[in-house]
Amino acid sequence: MISQNCKQIMAGAAVVLGVAGGLALASWYRKANTPAVSTDFVMDTFVEQKLYGKQAENAVQEISKKLRDFEQAFSMHLENSEISQLNAAAGRKAVELSTEVYCLLERSKELSLQSQGAFDLTIAPLTQVWDITSEHPTVPTEAEISAALALVDAESLLLENGSAKLSLEGQAVDLGGIAKGAACDIVREVAENYNIDCGYVSIGGNMVVLEEKPLGRDFYFGVRDPLGTAADSVCALTLYGKTMATTGTYERFFEEDGVIYHHVLNPKTGWPADSDLLSVSVISEDGALADFLSTTLFVLGKDTVLDCLERSDFQVIAISEDGNIYCSSALKDVMIPTEGTDYEFIYGERE
Repeated sequence: MISQNCKQIMAGAAVVLGVAGGLALASWYRKANTPAVSTDFVMDTFVEQKLYGKQAENAVQEISKKLRDFEQAFSMHLENSEISQLNAAAGRKAVELSTEVYCLLERSKELSLQSQGAFDLTIAPLTQVWDITSEHPTVPTEAEISAALALVDAESLLLENGSAKLSLEGQAVDLGGIAKGAACDIVREVAENYNIDCGYVSIGGNMVVLEEKPLGRDFYFGVRDPLGTAADSVCALTLYGKTMATTGTYERFFEEDGVIYHHVLNPKTGWPADSDLLSVSVISEDGALADFLSTTLFVLGKDTVLDCLERSDFQVIAISEDGNIYCSSALKDVMIPTEGTDYEFIYGERE
């Protein structure tokens, strides 16, 4: 039989354990529901993270590391990257690549060939001739553009058994139109590994949002008004489990002799895309696809957007020069137009 003293001691121990357990639970609750935040500059853009979960701090650090590793492999601007090595060997020899780089090149080539000429991963000679991100960009000559255009040809990138070769000397790969979206897929993978299902990461014009709401409250993300400042939006929407990639004329541009030249180049013409759209946002579970499509649809213009608004694998928000915003009908219940906006929202396919 347990003595009365033992019962009192055990009861006291139970109270202590209960208090300790309560403190541990409260500590876990605070840790799980206080976001880990971070701001870095990677891939030539700002990366902002806000993740919730017990291992959120670890996940944020791992994502930062993975994105830097990604940049080291994929950037054409870093001398020792795999893409730079491939470009340096153009017209001479094949280069053996890591599985990650090879697979993204393979997919980028496939998408390039499906884009009706609006997207080409070998566009680097053109981006280099225009050099819009430099301190003092100028309009290149017709001869410079023609020479660069002759090197833009996705078919000429040869991929075989983990190696790649550019057929012509002077050719070069530029994955700027898909890399940030692919990086969003890396973010999702790291979050899953750390059991993080709530939060978001912004990589320049790409936003990846995880599946769950923080404490039951919605995240809303704005779509920028391309005719306004960075603080002006045309609408806000929720994006759970999705990536949103945006391409717009306002992102990078310069003016010469009263003409504005933006950074979205048309691989067919060699000039900035003469689009009837001001910006295109694409939303998909597939980050690389969203990034590719935002560029491609911008170049192809409004008519192409209207033909694919009801696709099941992605949704679109396209802001047009005609004052309308064309949206996939699936977004109607998750979008809130900005009060007082002058744009008209049109949902669904053309009649």
